Amino acid sequence: MRNNGFDQARSATVNTSATEGSVRDARDTASLANDLQATALSAAGIAIYEWDIATDTIVWSEGVSAVWSSEGRALLTSEHVSTGRSYARLVDPDAGVSRYDAVMTSDKSDRGDGVAFDCEYAINVPGQSEPVWIEDGGSWFVGDNGRPGRVVGTVRNISARKNQERRLGYLARFDELTGNVNRTRLRELLSQTIAYSERFDRDAAFMMAGIDNLALINDAYGFDVADQVIVAVSQRLKSQLRQSDTLGRVAGNKFGIILTNCGEAEMAYTAERLMQAVRETVIDTGSGPVSASVSIGCVAIPRCARNATEALSRSEEVLDNAKATRRGAYGIYQLSEQRESRRRRNVELADQIVSALNEDRLCLAYQPIVSSKTGEADLHECLLRMKRPDGEVVSAGEFIPVAEKLGLVRLVDQRVLEMAIKTLEDYPQAELAINVSGMTAMDGTWLESIRRYVATRRDLATRLIVEITETVALHELEESAKFVRELRELGCRVAIDDFGAGYTSFRNLKALDVDMVKIDGSFVKGLVRSRDDQLFVQTLVHLAKNFNLPVVAEWVGNEDEVTLLRAYGVEYMQGFFLGEPVLTPPWETDVASLETA
Repeated sequence: MRNNGFDQARSATVNTSATEGSVRDARDTASLANDLQATALSAAGIAIYEWDIATDTIVWSEGVSAVWSSEGRALLTSEHVSTGRSYARLVDPDAGVSRYDAVMTSDKSDRGDGVAFDCEYAINVPGQSEPVWIEDGGSWFVGDNGRPGRVVGTVRNISARKNQERRLGYLARFDELTGNVNRTRLRELLSQTIAYSERFDRDAAFMMAGIDNLALINDAYGFDVADQVIVAVSQRLKSQLRQSDTLGRVAGNKFGIILTNCGEAEMAYTAERLMQAVRETVIDTGSGPVSASVSIGCVAIPRCARNATEALSRSEEVLDNAKATRRGAYGIYQLSEQRESRRRRNVELADQIVSALNEDRLCLAYQPIVSSKTGEADLHECLLRMKRPDGEVVSAGEFIPVAEKLGLVRLVDQRVLEMAIKTLEDYPQAELAINVSGMTAMDGTWLESIRRYVATRRDLATRLIVEITETVALHELEESAKFVRELRELGCRVAIDDFGAGYTSFRNLKALDVDMVKIDGSFVKGLVRSRDDQLFVQTLVHLAKNFNLPVVAEWVGNEDEVTLLRAYGVEYMQGFFLGEPVLTPPWETDVASLETA
């Protein structure tokens, strides 16, 4: 009996101890969970609060100081946030929706589980120039009077996010470097100005000012100095404008200017004044004084431009024309029915080019380049053609100038390369010459494409000649020499097209290191009748011979020209007299089926 009682007592003692241990473990676990929760909330910059509306007291979690802190320094004390009234005094009434408004003006009803709310507002912290933005959310519970009586929620400092949003909002409208409105915002203001001018029959103007030779400043001094020049020019332009005018940056070196209540006479005077303001004194930069000037294109609105697109494009067109004459010049757009007709035609052609690219209606016509010795075709030049939907074939001369002007020529040159490579793959006996525009020659994308095509087919490169015009090659001599060098490293040959049209010299030919020259056809056409052309062609041939370069004469039109060119030592000839361009590859077995183009 005694043993049984002892065992029962001991068992009860053990059970009691176990129960107490479990309670302590549960208490410790809960405490640990609370500590972890508090640590996590503090690390995330979140604080929990309970607001008793009846007594107007707010109880905060321990992590609340993290919400108001900056660089480890508490910005608010407990007296600032201990009551709803004291807290409300800190809230900026013009920045967001306060907690009080979100709760007390709610049109929802508490059905026992509380009513959720969420709001954002700014707090003006004493001694701080910048407000602290708060995200506040939680639930409110109804009181005895049927109105909100208690609020439980969390607050989080979202100042970093708000600052980022504000910065993105600023950059959406303003240029970061100069502080002027950007192209998007300027376009909006320009549209508004045009609409206002049309409605109230007012004159206005739009100008595009471009900094002359900014690329040279970049090369000579670096981008930092160029940026300083851009900022200084912007400030000088702005100093000459009225408060009602607008200055915006529309491109790297270009500014757009909206002038309200400005007639054509005032437009010319303003352009002169703006140019004078920029060029009258040098600009002090971190690398010393730099001289700058601007050229300006002017458009009267709404008379010469009915929308922002027209104003921007026409002012830029006039600006380009002004720059072509000299530095520091201006021009005024004049309406011209002939020019408008040409512009409409260009738009139509651009649409046709894009459609032809998408619908695979660009094709090659192959014109033979024959040997002066044998009279046989040693290679063929690929001449681009466009097939219209009705079957009409259009020569490149009708659409390539538009493609170059509107920036479509890179796509066209890419398609020509694809078709030429396909022809070389299909006809191992074919040797082809293709033309590339100046834009393409300076574009690494095209070169990378040809590099991929010949990576595993070196034989394709050895049967391909790439022609670049002399005027383009000499305009960007260093870049052109690099382009030629990289093509030759791939195994391609390179020819100078329209040889003689530019400022040909011994030095330029040596720098370019090409494989062939093609004499501009304008010197060959009528060669027999022109002593001047005969002397010039002989000089070109002699210059090429100094570099052991074979010469091709273009536009050969009759037997007398063939005889004369052969006597000069011209190795190859090309022209309709010797062979018309054909759409059907001339290596097809059925020669009779060849279609001329």
